[in-house]
Amino acid sequence: MKYAPASLAILAASLALPAHAIEFWHSNTVWAGQGQCSAVFTFDSGTEDTKNLQVAVNLLDKAGKKLASGTLEVQQFGQFSANRYADAFLESEETCADDLIITVAKATAIINGKRVDLLKTKTLTTREFKPFKIRVGK
Repeated sequence: MKYAPASLAILAASLALPAHAIEFWHSNTVWAGQGQCSAVFTFDSGTEDTKNLQVAVNLLDKAGKKLASGTLEVQQFGQFSANRYADAFLESEETCADDLIITVAKATAIINGKRVDLLKTKTLTTREFKPFKIRVGK
């Protein structure tokens, strides 16, 4: 029984973290007018009740120079499988470029009632998105 305190500490720590990482990916970019584009980012909560998701991002060019920054925000999602996914938008002139690098500077959320620093807990991960090729006709 001398391992019981260590086992309890590990169990308690695991209960404090979400069971599933929040995944996100760049899913689309559309022309928003007035010289701006809107980049769409999709988030997957894994059906973890997620509130007040805030992901601060920097937009970098190929050389690593910071062009812009912004915050992706989702108020609430993930309570049910029907709302497991949510979209957030980032609009600017810079988002029209096809070769941007997005870096996450800060990310927080309330998951299952607990405030979580998603970077510190490594609970935010990226998913590589590859769109289908679409052909019209034969």
